[in-house]
Amino acid sequence: MAAKTNAAVPQMTLEQEIQSLQAYAAEYSNQFTMLSEQLKFIGAAMSEARSSIETLNALQGAAAGTTVLLPLGGEVSVRAAVPDTQTMLVTIGAGITVEKQADEAVSYLNDRITEMEASQKRLTESISKLQEQMQAVDARMQEIYSAVQAQQQPQM
Repeated sequence: MAAKTNAAVPQMTLEQEIQSLQAYAAEYSNQFTMLSEQLKFIGAAMSEARSSIETLNALQGAAAGTTVLLPLGGEVSVRAAVPDTQTMLVTIGAGITVEKQADEAVSYLNDRITEMEASQKRLTESISKLQEQMQAVDARMQEIYSAVQAQQQPQM
């Protein structure tokens, strides 16, 4: 009877390890999804900032009163005259908007892009490490599966 109990202990430990590995795999998958979404968000924000820089550069050469298309949302725009092509309103965070000269606004956006690139690099590194951990969990689960399969094959 003691032999049966000892034989069951490794199997129980193996089952616990599988459950633990499955929990790690699920958590890593959730983290991967979250980090990937953050990476997409940062990419979109960088693209928007670059687009704004292009627009600001184009406006700097335009005369006051120049007519532009002003997007209202939902694929709807309106023609609007820009009374001052040198002074911009820039949202700096927490709902605070300040006036900046066009070249200062461009500089501010370039600084933001630099910050986002650094965040993007950190996220990419985190995703890479997470993928390594996911591969290690998968490899261990494959080892366990192969060992169980080998034990279950009939001996000839």
